[in-house]
Amino acid sequence: MRFLKNIFVIIFVCASFQQIQAGWEKQDSNTLAWLRTVFFVDAKVGWIGGSKGTFLSTKDGGKTWIREGKFTDDTIREVFFLDRNNGWLLLERSIFSLGSNPPSYLMKTTNGGRNWEKIDFINAQRQRITGIFFSKNGFGLAVGETGALFGLKDDNLNWKKLSSPSRYLILGGAFVNELRSVIVGGGGTIFFTDDAGVSWNRATVSGRSRSKLNSVFFVNKRDGWTVGSNGKIYQTFNGGKFWRAQYSNIESELTDVSFIDTAEGWAIGDQGTILHTKTAGNVWYRVNSRDKHRLEKIFFVGKKGWIVGFGGTVLSYEPDGRRSRNRPTFRTR
Repeated sequence: MRFLKNIFVIIFVCASFQQIQAGWEKQDSNTLAWLRTVFFVDAKVGWIGGSKGTFLSTKDGGKTWIREGKFTDDTIREVFFLDRNNGWLLLERSIFSLGSNPPSYLMKTTNGGRNWEKIDFINAQRQRITGIFFSKNGFGLAVGETGALFGLKDDNLNWKKLSSPSRYLILGGAFVNELRSVIVGGGGTIFFTDDAGVSWNRATVSGRSRSKLNSVFFVNKRDGWTVGSNGKIYQTFNGGKFWRAQYSNIESELTDVSFIDTAEGWAIGDQGTILHTKTAGNVWYRVNSRDKHRLEKIFFVGKKGWIVGFGGTVLSYEPDGRRSRNRPTFRTR
């Protein structure tokens, strides 16, 4: 009887794996650009950004992607929109064409991307900015090399340098509420603030290592996850004050993580790595993405997901393995 029970468990797990595997579908993006970021402001309107100024937009939930007219040759590292009109881009100059310019700068739009205004970080010196993130009310923080930390000023346009809690490279951050946010980075760095970045506290980490942490995500005010090199995954139940290690069973670098609720989530990384959990990360399963490129960013709108990465990689996900009858179209405006 026990033997039969084990057989049924194996069959169930295999069936679930096949269903998950079928959920992610590779799209022909018609570009070989290194795609670094994807963001949707709602179920219909979204953007993809990458190397050499590659910038794609959709207004029909990803059925059609439009390659926007090129307004920069620099790498678009991050895209964030507060609504359909107001958005930010984080850009990075090539090290071969820097000259006296700082490595990173911002661009802002108030008309949905038809026009962009260039904005520099004040006193950024030669620090490279690696990420920007915002609260629901639009307050922003920017993080980067040697603990670089900037906050959006009250004019909602310019950014000022803030006192940083770390000298390590900071790679990711997320707001828990309007005042609390969490930043992660090199050396296993995890800090949290309860006053919008004025002061910071080091988080307590069980099973802590020195592995670099690349990204952090909160599904609500309590539950969050962070991922990094050597397959490291940590989870918090109290808004980022305390973290415990989870077991990914891989050693590949993980670049990003996203959850659709407190139980189901995804983590991505090098060599096409995709991990999936339906148990809040207590058990992670590896999914065959059929793509060996580095995957950079994952984003969900409801239960529909998008992944972008190196070599023009674009993957889309439909829940329960459903596939769209019509493949997305990528075209130039």
